Amino acid sequence: MGRGRNNQRKQQPSCSPRSTSVNEVTDVYRPHFKSKIGLVLSCLGCVVGTGNIWRFPRIVANNSQDEGGLVFLIVWVIFLLLWSIPMLTVEYGTGRYTQKAVIGSFRQLVGDKAAWCGAWICMVSFMISCYYSVVLGWCFYYFVYCIANTLPDNPEDSRKIFKDYAEDSAWPVLTTALAVGFAGLSVVKGVKTIEKVSMCLVPVLLLIILFTFTWSMTRPYADHGITYLFTPSWESFGKPRVWVDALSQNAFDTGAGAGLMVPYSSFMTRNHGIVRYATLIPATNNLVSLVCGITIFAAVFSTLIASRPHYTQSDIVNVMKDSGPGSTGLTFIWLPVLFQTVGTFGRVLAALFFLCLSFAGLTSLISNVELFTQTVGDFGLGRRYAMPLCVTLTFTIGLMSALNIDILTNQ
Repeated sequence: MGRGRNNQRKQQPSCSPRSTSVNEVTDVYRPHFKSKIGLVLSCLGCVVGTGNIWRFPRIVANNSQDEGGLVFLIVWVIFLLLWSIPMLTVEYGTGRYTQKAVIGSFRQLVGDKAAWCGAWICMVSFMISCYYSVVLGWCFYYFVYCIANTLPDNPEDSRKIFKDYAEDSAWPVLTTALAVGFAGLSVVKGVKTIEKVSMCLVPVLLLIILFTFTWSMTRPYADHGITYLFTPSWESFGKPRVWVDALSQNAFDTGAGAGLMVPYSSFMTRNHGIVRYATLIPATNNLVSLVCGITIFAAVFSTLIASRPHYTQSDIVNVMKDSGPGSTGLTFIWLPVLFQTVGTFGRVLAALFFLCLSFAGLTSLISNVELFTQTVGDFGLGRRYAMPLCVTLTFTIGLMSALNIDILTNQ
């Protein structure tokens, strides 16, 4: 009788309406995003970076010909559908299923012989973060500079300001250290701190983008820049450079193929739809890029037409194409000059612009640091040791770019 009662008690759980699966138990106890808005903002923070604000307008200008840039935008959207969304769907699915970073995912899904593929992806993303942290440090510096100093009124003085800081001083060492340090602190507890930081930074970032977009729309002659951006030059379809740049910009924008979303998606649960987020996040990211592109084109055209009426449309486009050392031309050389023409409010706009760049760059650098930290963690090293190791290596290798802009330009 005693054994019979014990057997009955053991069998009782199987009589419940719905038993709990192993996956559901794992979802409850492993680290995961606490809210859907936290997940969306964290993933947006990962992909919305300086590439949207700093790189995208210049790449569009370089592929716009004399008539306009609509053809590049069309090809860019094509690659969003053909490359970014399918690739990110794979990355989201891989991370959520394996709950590992890139190398661990390749080993689990393909086998140990394919681990080198994950190692290659991880190494490339890590090397990008080493120079990306230097550029983020520039953004920090310019944010403070715009608050404390008057803006230059010509590109020659603006170039000297950048040269004195980035090439002839040791300040980039400090600003790079701050950039890497902030990113490291943001991943110190994994998804807990990533989600909290993203919930604070990303909404502010999007509000600043919306504010500067609205301001640029109210500028006289802004319509000239917008008209140029959306005017087609149909023969551009036959130029291979347009297709290559559109694909590379999509990869740079969305992070598709960089493995950055694999660690983030490892914090997802079965309640988070892979296809839904893999479509929503890159599409929203590219929308942000387009808004930033409209903002920059409108601001540059309106300001140069008003302040330099002798400039032709080709002259204005050449200003936007000016890459300068380390692709500094438009953002760090010309935009302070353009904001100066607005007067006192221009300093406010300049400070907001570089604050926006700083937040965008920081949230993207966080994802790079998390990728390497989680990758090292997959090999058994705890986060308390993996994160400082990642931060130290990123800063140490990034020092070469911080001290020599030619190295950064090559990277």
